[in-house]
Amino acid sequence: MYRTSILKEAVAGMDADYEFAGLYDLRLRVSRHGAIMHVSEYLYYELDTDSRDSGEKIFDYVNPRNRGVQIEMEKVCTEHLKAVGGYLEPVFKDVDLSEGEFEYEASVVIPCRNRVRTIGDAIRSALDQETDFKYNVIVVDDNSTDGTVDVIKSFLGDERLVYIAQDSSYHAIGGNWNAALHHPKCGRFALQLDSDDLYSDAGTVQKFVDAFREQDCAMVVGTYRITDFDLNTIPPGVIDHKEWTLENGRNNALRVNGLGAPRGFWTPLLRKLNFPTTKYGEDYAVGLRISREYRIGRIYDVMYNCRRWDDNSDHGLSVEKVNSNNLYKDRLRTWELMARIAQNGK
Repeated sequence: MYRTSILKEAVAGMDADYEFAGLYDLRLRVSRHGAIMHVSEYLYYELDTDSRDSGEKIFDYVNPRNRGVQIEMEKVCTEHLKAVGGYLEPVFKDVDLSEGEFEYEASVVIPCRNRVRTIGDAIRSALDQETDFKYNVIVVDDNSTDGTVDVIKSFLGDERLVYIAQDSSYHAIGGNWNAALHHPKCGRFALQLDSDDLYSDAGTVQKFVDAFREQDCAMVVGTYRITDFDLNTIPPGVIDHKEWTLENGRNNALRVNGLGAPRGFWTPLLRKLNFPTTKYGEDYAVGLRISREYRIGRIYDVMYNCRRWDDNSDHGLSVEKVNSNNLYKDRLRTWELMARIAQNGK
């Protein structure tokens, strides 16, 4: 529901023909005239004709067939950020990747809870990496009760494995990451591996570290392949997040719902920022914060096999849970936009 006078003023300023982004542009323009209020009560009902589960729907925006939609939406978002003072030029702070003393050049970080079916595969994938530097694997178990701990302990004969057993307080994925980052054996670069996924080959850790040094960045995002539990490729296949560009990626990041995977972080910076103690959106929060000031590097080779199965954290979620997740990311975007406007002195 729009105030008619503001609606007319917003429409009068629209000077482009859109195939997809007309209503998006309109809504953003209206927001420049005052607050848009969200009424969180039921006002009407909608019949849902998309019977796919939530774990499939989340990939729609990165499906290659929707590339034209995303380009148009990015253009609208970028112009809005310029209008409200939140746009960031492609100018980044330098990073001194030699900062600090580290025993290991890199650490593969695997947070987990009740992943007895997959944790062994993930650890083997991490320990099978081939590098020209010293690395380790940090597994953070958050009070598993299904035998996961026994699987982890079966690998303790390898001195590269660091096992962290969390206490019974609330940690979530973000808190488990923080435990790994602040461990004295954490490497200069902390590299993500979810407990039900695998690296695509033995060169992934080497590619990560090479990318940090070649691109002079504080974070690196790779490319992944969607597979079933048995690692057979399933639609939409390869997810490369090509909407991320050096020129405009950190502005477009305020529009999209994630920055991609696998992710690698420069540990000295992450020890200052830390992850939020949540089990959803913690990586997006950190990525937005880093991108405000620092360059995020990209690798477009497939580095990661992302298993889709019935125990994924985003599989088969209720509408209420999806709404809750989206609300959190919306809040992250709002806070980040406010910070960028303030940084620009607007």
